[in-house]
Amino acid sequence: MTGAQLSAQEVKGLLLLSDVYGPFSDDMQALADKIAFECQPVVVFAPDLFRGDPWKEYASNPGFNENGQSYEEWRANHPEDRVSIDIRAAAASLRENYGVNSISIFGTCYGGGRALEATARVYPHNTMDDVNGEEGPPHVDPMTTIAWYPTRYDAKALFGEEAKSINNNERQNTAIMAIFAGNDELPGATKDDAVLLKSCLDQDPFVKDQMVKVFDGQNHGFAHVGMGKITEEGTEEDPFLTEEFGGLPSNSMDDGDAEVASLLSTAFLETYSRQFLPTVGEAVQEDDLWNNIEMPDLSESSKRDIRAEMEEAIANYEEPEVDLKRMHPDDFKTPIDDLENMDDEFMEALQANPYGVSIEDDPDTFLDKLEAAIDRGDLSTIPGLGDIPLDDSVDGPAYW
Repeated sequence: MTGAQLSAQEVKGLLLLSDVYGPFSDDMQALADKIAFECQPVVVFAPDLFRGDPWKEYASNPGFNENGQSYEEWRANHPEDRVSIDIRAAAASLRENYGVNSISIFGTCYGGGRALEATARVYPHNTMDDVNGEEGPPHVDPMTTIAWYPTRYDAKALFGEEAKSINNNERQNTAIMAIFAGNDELPGATKDDAVLLKSCLDQDPFVKDQMVKVFDGQNHGFAHVGMGKITEEGTEEDPFLTEEFGGLPSNSMDDGDAEVASLLSTAFLETYSRQFLPTVGEAVQEDDLWNNIEMPDLSESSKRDIRAEMEEAIANYEEPEVDLKRMHPDDFKTPIDDLENMDDEFMEALQANPYGVSIEDDPDTFLDKLEAAIDRGDLSTIPGLGDIPLDDSVDGPAYW
């Protein structure tokens, strides 16, 4: 939920597709909260693609769940056609029930592969029909797609010259971003898979912008696994943030690659999901730095010693030399505002040689009369203060 009280025309919708552990795990709920806070106003909608039966390995029987099923046996209980229909139905529900002005899709691991398939309109058995053979829910057609270490998808069938999308000529133009872990070995999520996906995206006319990044040295799930634990150990709830913004600020996992991946993804999402005041300018893929599949090492870039920087700035500070000759009476808040409190000597001089001024004059009128006196040659020094000139026509300090 968003705490911002805004028009529905400004609210985005995000379909969050979970990993095999389902949308109710601590990590996925923490990710949903993080996106909701950083991308607001947005409604984050996380459907339960496993209908109450997520994968959960049984501690006493590794490799199997509590029902004695292996991972592949468990996965067979969630057929691809039914999952695909549920994803499209969830998008339709998000549009209808929340009135959002755009839909984006964000998937991790298992959900990442399904997010790419939904974006490309590639469905099991090459049909949109539901499991009963009747017409199924409409296409998701997201404006933006984010896939973190996606698994088990066919990149060539989804994007590029060999794409097999249904009604391909009518596809929504989409911006797509994918994050990969350099050490990942799962099918679809390896570094080679990242290279292939980027190549296919480069060739696809319906991909308006794309960014594929590989974080070397990282393992599958690095950007979100453990996020729930960080949230539980985070700061206490702030009543102001809860009331005004709908929750706590996002929690950083390690100030490293995980946080960088998250910030890149939410920034990309923000850039391309807005209908209200849409982003314009050069595409990300046109920038050589971000078009490179290798993610630069930013681990040291955010580490700053602020105290040392402040101390250095103070130590190297040089007091600027004040040029009194260029100061204007207004800079001093001169006695013009309170003529009664002016020095007696100055007041006597003014009364003796009024130059047209009066104690009733407002400051602007007073200055105008003095300037006129100077122009006439009647006034060249400050009355009562000796020979201090009013301008820099002579060497030495001046008042004007």
